[in-house]
Amino acid sequence: MLKKIAISGLLSVFVFLSFATAPVLAQGVPGQDYSGLDKYLGQGRQDNSSFAGVRAAEFLTIPIGARGIAMGSAFAAVADDITSIWWNPAGLGFLEQKEVMLTVVDYTMDLTYSYAAFATPLGDSKVVVGGFFGYLDVPETEITTVTSPQGTGSYYSAYDYQMGGSLAYTFSDRFIGGINMKYVHQDMYDNIGGSAFAIDAGGIYYSELYNRRIKLAFSIQNLGTNIAMRGPNLLHEVGAEDRSGEYPSGYENYSNSAESLPGENLATYSISARNTRQMYVRTHTYRLPTVVKLSLAYSLLTSESTNWLASGEIWRNNNMPISYATGTELTYGFNPSISASLRAGWHIQTDEYTESADQFGYTYHGDDPTMRGFSIGGGIKRLMGGKFIEFNYAYRNKGRLSADNFFTVTFGF
Repeated sequence: MLKKIAISGLLSVFVFLSFATAPVLAQGVPGQDYSGLDKYLGQGRQDNSSFAGVRAAEFLTIPIGARGIAMGSAFAAVADDITSIWWNPAGLGFLEQKEVMLTVVDYTMDLTYSYAAFATPLGDSKVVVGGFFGYLDVPETEITTVTSPQGTGSYYSAYDYQMGGSLAYTFSDRFIGGINMKYVHQDMYDNIGGSAFAIDAGGIYYSELYNRRIKLAFSIQNLGTNIAMRGPNLLHEVGAEDRSGEYPSGYENYSNSAESLPGENLATYSISARNTRQMYVRTHTYRLPTVVKLSLAYSLLTSESTNWLASGEIWRNNNMPISYATGTELTYGFNPSISASLRAGWHIQTDEYTESADQFGYTYHGDDPTMRGFSIGGGIKRLMGGKFIEFNYAYRNKGRLSADNFFTVTFGF
């Protein structure tokens, strides 16, 4: 009987990995046909360089939940709380009570990103539903141009947001699946905006290895429609005929004179003037920053008061080369009511150069990116008669860019 159970478990893992690996290999920078802003004008794209910055709604890549960030973003398999709604919606299936969460991100360039989420189990807890809202505020910023690098005296502001609902379902005592459906919107410079619809989806298979929990996970984020911008500032007036108001050589304005050259067809030499028209300038179509993840988590040590786990992930992005994440979490229970955790991790991205210059001779300035992706943090959790409150903090190094500080408060009731 035990042998049959082991074989069944291994077959389940094999099937799960088969379905998970195929889309992982199909995504990412290599092998894609890029156009428009995906290429550096005049010189093409250097091998293994990043497409970050030419995707729509890149605020969707800002991670949510200080716990997962402190673990180096290797959290898709660990996910078992309300922050799963961002990392892997399947993780919501582990919730045993209602949870609500608020995250505030002190982001680069004085940007502020706020994210709130709520989830609750239904019935026998096989189904968990939730909702979320994230808002990025871009403060008023002076416009610069090539000819006015110090500023033009004009200013703009912008904001982005996402909102949606979540569903997680426990298919068996070993497997949970989940999905998010969301609406994404960007708005800038006097209401030039664009919207998209997207989904996040994932699955978590969990079992035991040497009497300690092991979890395998697959997730995909931001798979959806493209964004094209529209707005009042893209509305322009177009003059008659050749847009300049001038008529082609040899033609005259038929609306002012009905006469034509003797013996010739009127339409051959005369053009009827049309009123000035309005038209929208068409913008480039931008893809969303889609990522596929394959993750593994394992409890290295489990006791009555201590739990130590480690996790690792492979990320396949459509806006940068393949990246890797690894992290660890050590949790200690001081008593049945209070526990604390220490976390550390590293998200390894290979889209930056460490040489002094690239193959085109462009030099790189700023801080050494060696520590880019390193993160550390911790948290404390207090139980109070079936309810709890949890506070988590994470610091993330971003190399040449200023580091991020993440603060997350979670309530369970």
